[in-house]
Amino acid sequence: MSDPSSVSRRRFLQTGALVTTAAAAGLTPIAALAAPAVRRPRSLKALGHDLNGRLILPGEQGFAMAAWPNNARWAEKQPLAIAMCRDDEDVKRCIAWVRQEGVPFLIRSGGHNYAGFSTTDGLLIDVKAMNRVEMVDLKNGRVTVKGGASNQDVATALRLKRDTAHYAVPSGRCPTVGTSGLVLGGGWGFSATKSGLTCDSLLATDIVLASGHQITIDANHDPELFWAVRGGGGGNFGVHTSFTFKLHEVPDTVTTFNLVFKPEKQIELMTALQTLQLANAQTISTRSKVRPLMAGANPGRDQLVVETLGLYWGNETALREILAGLYAVAKPSVEDIYEMEYWRARDYLLTDDPVGMYQIKSSYVEKTLSEKALDRMLTWMTEWPGGSLRQDNMGILFAIGGAVQKVSPGATAYVHRNSNYIYEMEASWGPIDNPSVVAKQREWLANYYNDMQQFVQPESYVNFPDRDLKDWAKAYYGCNLRRLSGVKRTYDPSNLFSFAQSIPQHADAPGPCI
Repeated sequence: MSDPSSVSRRRFLQTGALVTTAAAAGLTPIAALAAPAVRRPRSLKALGHDLNGRLILPGEQGFAMAAWPNNARWAEKQPLAIAMCRDDEDVKRCIAWVRQEGVPFLIRSGGHNYAGFSTTDGLLIDVKAMNRVEMVDLKNGRVTVKGGASNQDVATALRLKRDTAHYAVPSGRCPTVGTSGLVLGGGWGFSATKSGLTCDSLLATDIVLASGHQITIDANHDPELFWAVRGGGGGNFGVHTSFTFKLHEVPDTVTTFNLVFKPEKQIELMTALQTLQLANAQTISTRSKVRPLMAGANPGRDQLVVETLGLYWGNETALREILAGLYAVAKPSVEDIYEMEYWRARDYLLTDDPVGMYQIKSSYVEKTLSEKALDRMLTWMTEWPGGSLRQDNMGILFAIGGAVQKVSPGATAYVHRNSNYIYEMEASWGPIDNPSVVAKQREWLANYYNDMQQFVQPESYVNFPDRDLKDWAKAYYGCNLRRLSGVKRTYDPSNLFSFAQSIPQHADAPGPCI
């Protein structure tokens, strides 16, 4: 695998970003896409001939679309070729080819790796076309999906059949995110506090190893590798070609809510929202944040609003009783509360955010963000240096307690079981923002993140990767790092699956988790 280099990133601005970066290089956009960074081996043609899918070369129809990542910040990194795999045999042929040729490569399912770890100047192995939902076994409560299936692919397959419409897999809210990347890093979604992470429902997976062999792993077959892939992050041990999940029964109706408050009492409101979440740890799931009303530098606190989006596993009447304590602090200026059928609720909660050009940092909150911490967070928001875009994700709390905490930190590779929230912060920019503006935004983000570490755990979510994160391996894996390194040595002894933040084969870290 290759190590993508830094570049720039949001979706409606993607075309502009490509034109801008191409012009900076003295190329037209088409020329930028047609110029491979790696010399093309003669055997590449043979690989294309052997595939049941398609090998797309620079300049060919579909290349630009297939190469484009979710984070346009990494769009300048163009692959040597894109292997659009149609089946498991294609994956095995690709792994054999890169091993034989010594060509760098990366794996892509949904293409949503925020740090660009599914973007390469070598061979891009794309399994997106392998998106079938192969088997729904209601008798044993399981579903098997191929390695390229997205959140939406899985949801659509279950909801459209009368006998499966009352079952779901705990998954993320972005429809185009690949199930593979989601589950391998843990898997947050609005069902997590009730049913656990996506990886907690994984029963088995097929994986093509560095040797080229494909194996099926579960709790009884290669259990150490099965432990590692549940939270160890994508691209570390092999290419996953299918996943089998436990199905969870869902009720006929649930209640969604989206509340926006006037730009006042932000500390009191965020405190009340955390109290509300912890008091209903498994029946409610919130995504609460503070954001400015508009774009621009140095927004005052009178321009910062509190907003919460969430799901309640009950009816509207019961939810309104739960919200009474929050409403005692302040009444929302926007109140959207809907009791509806489960799958309609899932649609309501969907988002394609983030898109464009951006950088994300994350931490974990053990209990709550204190009033002092919230005050510091607001202060940093007022110091935003400015840019063309409104910053909607300057400080978000994703609820990740409840059922997630019923699994011990060492039971799977996902170690962050003692936290109630993921705390995420982001900076985003558009093509009109010149490099000096972007540099100030990234400096602001780094200083903000570093200052807030006094209030959070020294941990980060591997599915929100950050290239600038110091001690990233310990932050992602904690006391599971040493054990993960051992699994890496066993199943990938030549370190074929290697990128800037792949699991190291040797790690000086405490462990194992108790």
